[in-house]
Amino acid sequence: MDYIKHMMVWRLDCQMAAMILTRVPMHIDYPNDRKIAMSYWAFPLVGILVAGISAIPGVILLLAGVPPLAVGAVMLAVAALITGGMHEDGLADIADSLGGHDQASRLQIMRDSRIGAFGVIALVLILVIQLACLAELATQGVNVLIGAWLAAAVLSRAMMALQAWSYPPPDQTGFAHSVGSPDQNTMLIALGLGLGLAILLSGSLMVFLAAGFAVLATFLIGAAFNWHLGGINGDGLGATQMLSSAVIFMVMAIS
Repeated sequence: MDYIKHMMVWRLDCQMAAMILTRVPMHIDYPNDRKIAMSYWAFPLVGILVAGISAIPGVILLLAGVPPLAVGAVMLAVAALITGGMHEDGLADIADSLGGHDQASRLQIMRDSRIGAFGVIALVLILVIQLACLAELATQGVNVLIGAWLAAAVLSRAMMALQAWSYPPPDQTGFAHSVGSPDQNTMLIALGLGLGLAILLSGSLMVFLAAGFAVLATFLIGAAFNWHLGGINGDGLGATQMLSSAVIFMVMAIS
């Protein structure tokens, strides 16, 4: 009976993670005595959902002879539709906050729904990096492209768990505060699951190197955000996913 109970809780964690990270409509009865942050371990599994769905049109288009740049653009677009562009929005908000003169003003800028020049520049540059790497991976074959695409999806979302564990939210509002910080065990499960799935899905030992650089980038990003904002909020977690994905793509593209 305990096994069945654990399975039900794990299923609810997966549903909660999907509700947090995607726009897939669902209603769940999450236990009141279980912290939402416990669902961080399932973030890599949501990566499989997002990347798996968005890979389908990519495979079809690539096999049909569509140019690799266009294939990568379609995959990125479909993934953004599934997530509601939340990671992209987080990156843009973080970049816009560079215009603030102190932590309070930076957080206020990030609450503005409008996107500024810094946000546009950061978003375009990171998407160009991701798109260029995807195009290069596509030239190496559909298996290489999809393997790297799936690996980046699970690893980058594991980095979100690492980031959320490393630094507290900067204030008492927003996503990061409402979800809470995962404990060490939850974070380690997310990292282990992300790495294991990335190796299995990509079939490439370059995943180890990519994961190492992603962890390094996550710590550097976290230290910078902590100094800049006084902690890691939801936008910071979204930016972590985008930036770590770019790092992973770059490593996988040179293999």
